[in-house]
Amino acid sequence: MAYLRRWWCKVLMENLEIEGHGKRFAHFTVEGKRMGDGLLAPIFCVPRNRALVTELPDDIIRKIFVLVVLEDGDPAILNLALTCQKFHSIVCQPLFLEEAHFSWLDSVVEWKSLPPQHRDKYRRPYTISQCRSLLCGGLYKDCGAGYKGNGQRGVLQGFYSTEDYPGYCSWDCFINDGGLD
Repeated sequence: MAYLRRWWCKVLMENLEIEGHGKRFAHFTVEGKRMGDGLLAPIFCVPRNRALVTELPDDIIRKIFVLVVLEDGDPAILNLALTCQKFHSIVCQPLFLEEAHFSWLDSVVEWKSLPPQHRDKYRRPYTISQCRSLLCGGLYKDCGAGYKGNGQRGVLQGFYSTEDYPGYCSWDCFINDGGLD
């Protein structure tokens, strides 16, 4: 979300003129006093056509949101999805989730220095799976063996060569469902 705010401020600053602002402000102050005294008729401003963020093409919004997720991590996906229906439809697309995941992977791993077999085995998208535990049944981010993280740029929680509890969202669900028996 911080990246989206920075981007929005940049867009606003690029579309506002700064030169001569002090002169215009002084002019409007004098004009405002004269108008307040009843010496001038009120001036009606013609509103400018403004484009809303939701009117941008979906591809542009998707690229911006990928950068937002890289800055803030996976929790940003939920925040964006709860903003409006258009944002929800964008961040729930498999293309968006895959692009955000691969952008994160590329930020934590230098793939060029690794053999192609390693890249083929571990540079793959995650899946959203349902926990096999009868008590839980919740959805979780199933990455399998490989790199684990929260989706934030440069943050790597670890590398796991095996999947400790396949099909379960946590160690607790695995144990509660009779794991290690």
